[in-house]
Amino acid sequence: MDPNVSNIHGLHGNGTRKTSVMLVDDDPAFLQILAASLQANHQDQLDIVGIARSGEDLILKAQALTPKVVLLDLNMPGRGGLWAIPLLRILFPEMRVIALTFRDDENSRRAVLAAGGNDLVSKTAWKTDLIPAIQRVVEMDALEPLYL
Repeated sequence: MDPNVSNIHGLHGNGTRKTSVMLVDDDPAFLQILAASLQANHQDQLDIVGIARSGEDLILKAQALTPKVVLLDLNMPGRGGLWAIPLLRILFPEMRVIALTFRDDENSRRAVLAAGGNDLVSKTAWKTDLIPAIQRVVEMDALEPLYL
């Protein structure tokens, strides 16, 4: 494999680059479980570069951390995910955004995509659906939605 060509995990052929991920959720217990699971099971593919607890915190930290993928809770106190997604698109158009929510319905999916997000994963199915979603968005053009 050519070392300059990315594979499905966002790594170069020589395995030196991981996909950088930022976690954003107001629930410390969920953040801890998610971070521990990703680090334990996918440390060769993913690098958790930061954690934010609100949409405002995400915007402030994203410039310094420059994650490739943001895993973003939609429903947080104050300014939540739907507020942050359009700002991320303007400020950091190359970042991929996967929304996390308990409300995995068509209206939520449409709202995420309309705001500029790349995908939505239900918090009830993250253990099976999150890694495939990350792989999909890493492979895609940053502004291309998965579903219309």
